[in-house]
Amino acid sequence: MSKKLFITIVIICFSFVVIGCQTENEKSEANNGAEVKNQSSKGKEQEKEEKNQLSNYPELSSAPDAPKTMEEVIDYPAGPYANATFDKNNDEIIEEINQLPEIKGSADEEFLEAYWNQLLSLFAVDYKDPHIMLEKLKVKSFGSPEIEDPRYQFKDNLNVEIILDASGSMKAQVKERTKMELAKEAIDTFASSLPKESKVALRVYGHKGTGSDKDKEMSCKANEKIYDFQSYDKSKLNQSLNGVEAKGWTPVAASLREAQKDLSQFPAEQNTNIIFLVSDGIETCDGNPVEVAKSLKDSSVKPIVNIIGFDVDAEGQKQLQDVAENASGSYANVYDLDELNSEFNRAEEIAKQWESWKKKALNNNDLQQYLNTSEISEFTYDWSSKHIKENNNLLGIILYLKDKGRLTDEAYKYMSDKAKKRQKDVIEYSKEIESELLKMNDASYIEMKNTINEKFKKNTD
Repeated sequence: MSKKLFITIVIICFSFVVIGCQTENEKSEANNGAEVKNQSSKGKEQEKEEKNQLSNYPELSSAPDAPKTMEEVIDYPAGPYANATFDKNNDEIIEEINQLPEIKGSADEEFLEAYWNQLLSLFAVDYKDPHIMLEKLKVKSFGSPEIEDPRYQFKDNLNVEIILDASGSMKAQVKERTKMELAKEAIDTFASSLPKESKVALRVYGHKGTGSDKDKEMSCKANEKIYDFQSYDKSKLNQSLNGVEAKGWTPVAASLREAQKDLSQFPAEQNTNIIFLVSDGIETCDGNPVEVAKSLKDSSVKPIVNIIGFDVDAEGQKQLQDVAENASGSYANVYDLDELNSEFNRAEEIAKQWESWKKKALNNNDLQQYLNTSEISEFTYDWSSKHIKENNNLLGIILYLKDKGRLTDEAYKYMSDKAKKRQKDVIEYSKEIESELLKMNDASYIEMKNTINEKFKKNTD
């Protein structure tokens, strides 16, 4: 082999080796680059997943959005712990909030907002609607010629039927007494205040059987008028009340239907008929109380219907509000004996006006047509006391979550700022409502009705 040929072969072989080494290096660099890229991509995906935690906690999406306007604050349902006071020894509340996810890393605003919505939905209080003042004024103006509603015009007779929920949930305690005990006391106090010429009746439901499925049919049929229409007799009424125990299911629709039958002997042309329904929950006996309420309104007895929700959850509030609306009646949430008595006082005021009319002592028909300052103060005090309690609960819970390491500093600040902003808004809304009501202090019922409907964006009958 010639020397020249040998050198050529060596050069060619060396070239292949170099090229091969370059290829391997390029492959290695490419693989390393791909790996780095993949790691970077995975890191971004992980970071994105960590930030967008809401997708991992769909239960946070179930809470309604926090209200942003006065109307939304008023319409927002009260939470299950609206009437509770937070402390670290309240096992039920601690168990509930410990189910919320921990926030350990960064979280996007969507997740934080959903977290805040969930907290608020648990502890939001029930702020009274300014339209409640219309009902109070309507009651005070009972018998006034300017009240076109025939139910509020003077009639020869006054009849009141009270419907008491005796379902098992009425055994629950409020301030160390059962709801049933408080309801019985309020009913007796109210009935004793009625004029002797008026008639009162008491119907109970759900007072037989138990809350178990096997007793459902029996309990749902337990719907009984235990004190027939007559003047108040303390001994007889208390004997009837003492025989009632909270036991079973909740046939709201059937009770309203039976009340209509009870009152059918008192046509509206000659009778002012009033129904009070005290319930702490929704219909559980497959009836439709909303439809029955509509037929009650259209019936010949045309009663003034008052629905009282006694420490009711959001679902119960919604249904009972719909019942009241379909009956052209009023609805109120109450949480203790004082509030329960206050709602019964509405009918007591009607009774006093009626009794005065019967005795021809109307002072030249100068019926009390104006909303007085004390009632406005009572209304705004209700807002004030509730927002203080709500804010203390929310801030206490947020601090508890932070101390337990369940909120980062960033998340803690976000929640605290939200709670403080809500308190500021509620205070401003309360002042605005108080100002408007005071301006209307000397207005007639019709004038005030039109102004409130205009100011607070709602139409009522």
